[in-house]
Amino acid sequence: MKHPGHALSPPPPACSVPGRATARVDDLLVQIAHGSRDALGELYDLLAPLLLELLRSRLPDGADARSALVEGFSEVWRQAPSYAPGPHGIDWVIDRVTEAR
Repeated sequence: MKHPGHALSPPPPACSVPGRATARVDDLLVQIAHGSRDALGELYDLLAPLLLELLRSRLPDGADARSALVEGFSEVWRQAPSYAPGPHGIDWVIDRVTEAR
């Protein structure tokens, strides 16, 4: 119902943070591909909490999710030179981390 004198404002974007996070992950992966250990640390700080929970939900009971996470980020480091920049960086990292176990 439209009320006289009350203009409806457009809804805010669903969430602008993921777009920025996606761009940041892509940027960090490009830096990692060029050998930046600082970028790897920043990527770890950004994604480790999410990935740790993901690993805990996928690994069998008693498996060490933290070790799997470290192994996964080692795989990110090794495979970063093959990363093709784009909006899929988070998916790329998730694939490397979850397949490394």
